[in-house]
Amino acid sequence: MSSGLAFHVHHDILIEHCHSLEERVEYIKRCKPPAEQPLRLERLKIIPPEKLPNAIKKADAQRRKALAACDKASRVKADAWEKAYIKRKKTLAEWDKAIEENMPALIELHKELCPNCPFDGHTIFTRKDKDGNWY
Repeated sequence: MSSGLAFHVHHDILIEHCHSLEERVEYIKRCKPPAEQPLRLERLKIIPPEKLPNAIKKADAQRRKALAACDKASRVKADAWEKAYIKRKKTLAEWDKAIEENMPALIELHKELCPNCPFDGHTIFTRKDKDGNWY
C-alpha cells in the first residue's frame, strides 16, 4: 500500500495522510540530512486501515473529501471556493477532534506497529548513540 494514514510522515507528527509513500521516501533520500534518513525511513509506516479506529477512518475520509472540494472550487469561482473553504475548516477541526478523542487507541496502535520508537509526542529525534547516530 503506497498511500493512506501513516505514522511519522514528518518527524514531529504522529499520524497524518501520506499521499505517496514512494514519493515521501524519495524526498527523504534527496532532501533530508543524511544523519536523519535511516531513522526517518525506518519509522515511516502506512497504517493498515483495518487497524484504525472507525472514527479516525471516517474523519480522514471527510477531511480528504473537503480538501478535494476546496481544490476543485478554487478553479471555479470565488464564492464556491469560500463555501468549500468554510467546510474544509470545519472538517479539519473535526479531524483534530477525532485524533484527540482517539489518541489512547492511536498510541497503543503506534506501540504495536512502531516498537521501540523514540517518538516523545513532539519528535522522533530524541536519542543518539555514542557515535551521534539517531536511533
